[in-house]
This record gives sequence, C-alpha cells and structure tokens, in this order.
Amino acid sequence: MAIEWDDIRIFQATIRAGDYSSAARRLGLDRTTIGRRFTRLEREAGTSIWERTVDGYRPTARGRAILRAADAMERAMERMLVELDIANPAAGPIRLAGTTGIASLLLGDIAAFRELQPGVPVEVTGARDAIEALHQRQADIGIAFASAKPLDLAGIRIGRISQDLYVARGADPERRIGWGHAVQLANPQPWARLNVVEGTMLACEVDSLPAMLDAVRAGIGAAWLWTFLGDAEPALMRLEEEAPRGAATDLWLLHRDVAGIESAALALRDHLAMALGRWLAGA
Repeated sequence: MAIEWDDIRIFQATIRAGDYSSAARRLGLDRTTIGRRFTRLEREAGTSIWERTVDGYRPTARGRAILRAADAMERAMERMLVELDIANPAAGPIRLAGTTGIASLLLGDIAAFRELQPGVPVEVTGARDAIEALHQRQADIGIAFASAKPLDLAGIRIGRISQDLYVARGADPERRIGWGHAVQLANPQPWARLNVVEGTMLACEVDSLPAMLDAVRAGIGAAWLWTFLGDAEPALMRLEEEAPRGAATDLWLLHRDVAGIESAALALRDHLAMALGRWLAGA
C-alpha cells in the first residue's frame, strides 16, 4: 500500500473543515482535486474513510486510524520546525466565536497569544451563539454559556458563573439596558432572559456583551452582567437585587473533537482557558 502524505494531509484538512468546499478554500485547491485525492486515499486504504451522518460527515474507523497517524506526523513536523527555527505556515486563521460577543473582550489575550505564536492568525467572528457557530462550522473554537457540554462537542469547562445587577455610580438604576431582539432569539436560555426588558424601563437595547458593558459604564442604565466582569469595573456598583433561579450557568471553551481541530487551535484554546480562569478568579 502506497499512501501518500499529501493525500493524508488533505483528508485531515477536510475533516477539520467539514466538507470539500471549505477544505478547498483553506488549502487553496479546487473541489475536484479534493475529491480525487479522497478517492485515491480510499483506494489505497482499501475501504471507506468517512461517512455521512445526521451531524454531517464523520471519519470511519479506518479514517480515524489515518487521522491518528496524521496528527502524530503533524506534531513531529511541528517539533522539527521548532528545532530548526523554521516558521510553520498556518493553514488558515483560527476562527474564534463568543456567545454575545464575549470573545471581543479577550483581544488583549489574543494579542499575547500572537506574540507567542506569530505565525498563527486569529479571526474573531461575530456570532451571537458560539455553539451554533461551531455546529455550522463557522468557528473552530467557541466561548459559550451552557449548563452542560453538548454531546457532539469537546472542550474545557472554565467554571460556574452567575449574574448581578450593575449600574454606573450616579446613574438611574430604574432605567434598564436590554438585549436586542436578535440576541433574544439566538439565546433564549434563562441567563439571557434577565436582560429582556419591556416598557418604559427600557433605556436602550444592545446586541453584544461589550456593548452592554459600555452602555452601563456610560450611565445609560442598569443591566445584569456576569459577576466576574461587573466586579472588575471600578466605575460600576452592584445593586442589591437577587437574581432569579436559573440565571447562573457554566462558561465553556468548546470545539469539535480533537481529530477535527488543528494543534495551533488547541494551543489557543489552552491559552484562553488560562485567561478566562484568571477572570473568574478575579486576578
């Protein structure tokens, strides 16, 4: 059997991308070439290497064996490049999504990661629901609020988080800042329902967590914020109002299974996990 590494590399990239078209864009090849390489690899492997399921394409048992070997070869190549002090060109930007835009609050930590790995570009995508962005393959890593990890995703639980009502010092606490309609539709969970405001109390609506923070800082009104964020803002004060049951949830860093994510993306995941851990610890 004469399996070529380039065919394995293309198979690995296609599994990570989710389909021929996405892999073709990432690799700079055309879709026909991707299909031809798959056919050749399956012929050399002697059986099917991926199959279509209700959740999209998944590698078969033989395909997973090929991917394990590919991952080992990829890591060996990365070690060799480090030892030879040769830059390792990235296959493409790592796409990071954060529910309600929380990823945008980590730009400083992303910059620190780029200092450590300058050859790895990072793209912060606009997604109101990071889990949906992962399912739609619009992101490689998602920062998500969820009571439990979705069964079809892998990742790290950062910790339990809760919300409190915050207002800028001197601002009117009776005026409220709420989520816009699109955020409400994308995130109908109890934690998001706290900032669904109607009637004369509504001062303004926003569509992201950074905008929510900015609106509270500006003195427009009060809003429910994640406590680890609100407490870090010296210009804000916490109001004595008990959060309804269900307002707490878990903070996750999620991605597809390890076979479907690049090693550079795993490095970014671990870097952000430490940064988020410091947030929750109040460091």
